[in-house]
Amino acid sequence: MIGCKKQKNYSRNTWLNRRRDYFVTDMFKKFYHSSIFFLQIYREHIETGRVSYADIEKLVGTENKKGCLWRLKDDCHLLWRNGGYVFKVDDPLLDWIIGSIFHEAMKLKENIYLLEYYAPPTNGTEEGSNQEIRKFCGLECRRFMEKIFHEPAKQLENIGILFGRASFIMRNNLPLYSDNFLLLRYFIENPNVVVELWSETLDEIFKDMFNGAPEKGYCFAGLSYFEGNWYEKSLGAFQEAMRVNERCKEADLWTRQLKALLLSKKQEKQQGKIPLTQLL
Repeated sequence: MIGCKKQKNYSRNTWLNRRRDYFVTDMFKKFYHSSIFFLQIYREHIETGRVSYADIEKLVGTENKKGCLWRLKDDCHLLWRNGGYVFKVDDPLLDWIIGSIFHEAMKLKENIYLLEYYAPPTNGTEEGSNQEIRKFCGLECRRFMEKIFHEPAKQLENIGILFGRASFIMRNNLPLYSDNFLLLRYFIENPNVVVELWSETLDEIFKDMFNGAPEKGYCFAGLSYFEGNWYEKSLGAFQEAMRVNERCKEADLWTRQLKALLLSKKQEKQQGKIPLTQLL
């Protein structure tokens, strides 16, 4: 009975399953941008004691103009809350953590809004305020603002912890995505991402993803580039494979073939010849 339910859910998400690699890679991109931007906000708070509402709004966004964190949350829901049994076993936990980050950030955004726009008149510090405003607000209103004043620091800490947990899950699950060519290519084109997220080099990441043979990651990406007619990028990937393992026969063969292909195309261009494929 359970098996039938899984199969039914799988067929209902066939469209999503076919596009899994794209959505997973896009999720990694959004996570990187969201976490790095949050880290900037957190560092500014540590240095100045302040949190900019404009920055929080940019991170979270609104219903009509979603920020990178909001879009990340939507992607995770799309992949794992609606994706059923199509995806990896630990990923629903990641969906839960990202959702928790989003909701904590929404509460932070509301508190920062109150502090920036309502705390000054409440405390009588805003230009043009007077004792009548302070009297109108009353003691309880000021106590309410004083309570809110201490909440952003704790919320920032909670969000930071949750981002760390999410990063750990994503790093731990990377070997499960060794067949995702788009993700491999994203890492190759943006090696700073793995360094900033996990303090590891891409060679170390690929070594873990491919059972101690990082050259395989570069070779798989090189084949993907070649199939997409990105010959120079393909050559670069295979050369990286040769760098980490000069005895890699596959990388050596493809490197020699791609160099010959690129040389031939360069000569054709110099001679003004138009390849037959461009005439079809």
